[in-house]
Amino acid sequence: MAEALRLAYFVTLKEGASYLGGLLLTDPSGIPLDFRYTEPITPTKLQALLYGKALEPHLKEEVIQKALLKELKGLPDLFLLPAAELAGGWGGDPACPALAVQKTQETPLARVGDVFRASPREVLIQVAEGAAPLRVIFAPSVELPGQDAAARKLVEAGYHMDLVEPMERVTAALQSLVRTE
Repeated sequence: MAEALRLAYFVTLKEGASYLGGLLLTDPSGIPLDFRYTEPITPTKLQALLYGKALEPHLKEEVIQKALLKELKGLPDLFLLPAAELAGGWGGDPACPALAVQKTQETPLARVGDVFRASPREVLIQVAEGAAPLRVIFAPSVELPGQDAAARKLVEAGYHMDLVEPMERVTAALQSLVRTE
């Protein structure tokens, strides 16, 4: 029997001068398999001066993301993160395709599983009958064969779950950790 698809949803938050991150690993039905998070990380003034504009991307990708992935047993099949993170030049690991998934208001494609390539790094995927297709944006490290394989995995998971909603759960979980009632 084939190994079940594992989707990792990664979110970072900036609260004041601190950063924290969370990683929710789900099965293809959206059921949590694991949840990991970091305590808030507050860079020193010296680090802020020395890193400059590179500080935030370094903390998110090199410190937070790598620490959380290291705690998991094995790499997930897909690494999903907010589109704004990809726009910042997210590198990622080619063995674990990094991508963003967004809801659209586009006209549905003909059949579930259909893919429309909007640009070299962006596709629309029909994952549910009659619903608007999802926009998927791939990290620059994900080449065309990896994009095609990721699209098939998203369609498989899309039969059983809302592919965008777990990202909202991670964000809510992180916010609950930093806000006192």
